[in-house]
Amino acid sequence: MRSWLWAGLAAAFAVSAASSLAEPPPAPVNSGYQPPRTPDGRPDFQGVWSYRFLTPVEKALGNDLVVSPDREKQLVALIRRAARALGEAGLDPEAVDPDSHSLARVKGEYRTRQIVEPADGLLPYTPEALKLVTARQVEFRKQFSGALSDGPEQRLTWERCLAGMGQAPLMTTWAINMARRIVQTKDDVVIWSEAGGETRIIRIGGKPGPSEIRTFLGESVAHWDGDTLVVETTGFRPDDGYRLSIGVGRPILIGPDSKVVERFSRVSDDELLYQFTVVDPAIYARPWLAEYSMLRSDERTYEFACHEGNYGLADILKGARMTERRASGSTAEQ
Repeated sequence: MRSWLWAGLAAAFAVSAASSLAEPPPAPVNSGYQPPRTPDGRPDFQGVWSYRFLTPVEKALGNDLVVSPDREKQLVALIRRAARALGEAGLDPEAVDPDSHSLARVKGEYRTRQIVEPADGLLPYTPEALKLVTARQVEFRKQFSGALSDGPEQRLTWERCLAGMGQAPLMTTWAINMARRIVQTKDDVVIWSEAGGETRIIRIGGKPGPSEIRTFLGESVAHWDGDTLVVETTGFRPDDGYRLSIGVGRPILIGPDSKVVERFSRVSDDELLYQFTVVDPAIYARPWLAEYSMLRSDERTYEFACHEGNYGLADILKGARMTERRASGSTAEQ
């Protein structure tokens, strides 16, 4: 539902569909900052890092990647007016008052989109992938409307408590505060996501497992590039190719042969720069690079316990059966 908001904003700004041919550049970081270190001398990422912002992945708020504080306030007001209109229309009630009240800030700059390369700020889909994107948009809207409710397998993975917001790349949603807890040892980095409750165990210096083994979280291995932790994830499931994100006018597709390269760099005591590149020639004409910052948080985190309270999935299927009985003229109760 939220994708309609960004589609409308994109139309208002007359977004161009042109695509850049340049490859994503190396990730720039603040080389002057010296982060705290673990006993083995590596940057210490441990703790809770969170973020809440209204910045979409693709360009939808004009051509400028960076805007002034005054322009940021104008754009936030525009987004929130559009969100209230969605809520009042009954399309997305939670959009009326999301947790987020600002655009993303990266090293002090307000950002209008997460994509840095291509320079046009758009996902560089291949012509073949665009056809799939269109089909997935139709399917996604049917899922949200309840039209695809023959059984639980037709519903979205996060509705079924199978995968939520912990997969690579780490996506964002504007309705809630996103919190990630990082635990770090010499050999492993663990990222636990409060929303969804997924736990990614990333082996430093490891090698990917057999290609036949595929999971919702994929297979993540890492290495150090100076003070930057570089994580490469492969082995995604073919039946989980959609990533939920804030303000996506088009779905972000991840295929079974996709590779996601994430880079974690501390740029200050309170800011963790997160950058990710998606590589898949079958879906994207070229790799694309996006970034945002996580901020250190002292807030408590809580167990998600999705399965324990997942009455939504049962109610969706129950409602579909009631609709079918009414359409057939049956008054029998299940």
